[in-house]
Amino acid sequence: MSLTCVKMSEDVWLTCLTHALSTETEEIMGLLLGDIEHSKDGHITALIWGASPQSRSDRRKDRVETNPEQLAAASAQAEISLT
Repeated sequence: MSLTCVKMSEDVWLTCLTHALSTETEEIMGLLLGDIEHSKDGHITALIWGASPQSRSDRRKDRVETNPEQLAAASAQAEISLT
């Protein structure tokens, strides 16, 4: 089965847009936090409730890397949001 729909809050959209507009010459990256919803008719929807923009740890133009501390912080954010 494949994903049929993605829903995200306005706050998440604005976070992503702001991060995307933060630079003109470099790629950006981040993590989207959410849940998967399976409907009875077979549709699969991603419900995105959080975004964690990541800053680049490597400034070379041919790669986008983040550091483990940022990934751990995003994981902790996800865990806190689930409780």
